[in-house]
Amino acid sequence: MNRSTTAAVLAPLMLLAACEVTDNNNGSSTISLDENRIEQGADVVANQAEKAGAKAANAIENAGPELRQSASDIKERAGRVADRVDNIDVDLNTADDKPATNAN
Repeated sequence: MNRSTTAAVLAPLMLLAACEVTDNNNGSSTISLDENRIEQGADVVANQAEKAGAKAANAIENAGPELRQSASDIKERAGRVADRVDNIDVDLNTADDKPATNAN
């Protein structure tokens, strides 16, 4: 989630947290907003989003060497399998109704 999306999603919650309702005991109520609380909440959200983004970027960067090693391991194992296949000698002579057998 990018920074503007995060802010848009959390904006109603920040407004609610910064909102104070006072009952005036005369049948009316007063609603006030604390701009400092809204700004502080926005700063907290921005900092957390920045930390999460840095953590994700670091994880992606660190995945590269692991992926290369996995690819190398797969290539080496595939080579061993190919060598084994090359060393199989099958006798396909089916005269006298004998099944094909491994000639080794």
